[in-house]
Amino acid sequence: MKKFIARFILFSAIAALLIAALSANYAKSADGNFVSVIRLKHERLNSFKGPRVMFAGGSNVAYGIDSREIEDSIKLPVTNLAIHAGLGLDFMLSELKHSARRGDFIFLSPEYYLDEGRYKLDEEAADSYPEARKYLRTLAIKDFPTFIDNIIEQLKTNKDYLFDKISKKIFGAKKETTLASITSFNEYGDVVAHLNRPAPTIIKDKKAFVYKYWDGIQKINELAQYASENGIHLYFVFPTYSRNAYNINKAVIKKYQNDLVQNLKVKVINSPEDFVYDDSEYYDTVYHLRKNAREWRTQKLISIIKPYTTL
Repeated sequence: MKKFIARFILFSAIAALLIAALSANYAKSADGNFVSVIRLKHERLNSFKGPRVMFAGGSNVAYGIDSREIEDSIKLPVTNLAIHAGLGLDFMLSELKHSARRGDFIFLSPEYYLDEGRYKLDEEAADSYPEARKYLRTLAIKDFPTFIDNIIEQLKTNKDYLFDKISKKIFGAKKETTLASITSFNEYGDVVAHLNRPAPTIIKDKKAFVYKYWDGIQKINELAQYASENGIHLYFVFPTYSRNAYNINKAVIKKYQNDLVQNLKVKVINSPEDFVYDDSEYYDTVYHLRKNAREWRTQKLISIIKPYTTL
């Protein structure tokens, strides 16, 4: 029995060391490289004195507005803080709480039913911008599945990284076609690399929602209280969404809208229909606008927010 226990302990130790070695953070994921832009966004945000305008949310905002055009119109400095829905609502709200100051204007536009996101992606953002460590949620025992998911995700990243290195060694460097890069953004924080590219044939993330009361409402209300106490102007904006996906989910979105209007402690300044466009106007997902619709949304967004940004 003692021999069995000793062998079991030895085997477990070897297995743990092997997993630790294989899952070490040798490389960032493609999304991790994308979220490293957080540092540049905050450098821009912190360069301004006086009231600032911040747009926050997932990639529906990152891909879907022209911040320079908005800035020229409302005559206030604009920073698009949005990067990726995978960072999660908790990270985004904490980022806003730590970044906003008295007199700032925040327009929050999360994707539908945005959840807590991927913790590993949050960590990768913090690797690029150490200040973002303040935005990370504290993991508890109940979050053990998150810890396991992080290990699995890092194993996949390491595999992709190794395969890419070997491929380049054997076949030579290949032309980079991904948008998952810090260079996809302009100085205002908008993704612009896709604007002149042909759209893929398939739009991803077209799924049917199941109605539930969104737990994000309470989380936003906590930020709303902080904003109210500190002279920060916070508003909620519904995201853009492709027409077919919207039609599939119209009934659920209506209930979602009612929940927000009745329970959110910040002003909801538009309706879900405002930024719905034909599927042909989307780049690769139901949230990523192409060039023309990005301009249409920007113009409409300016008309919506202008009354709320008058000093």
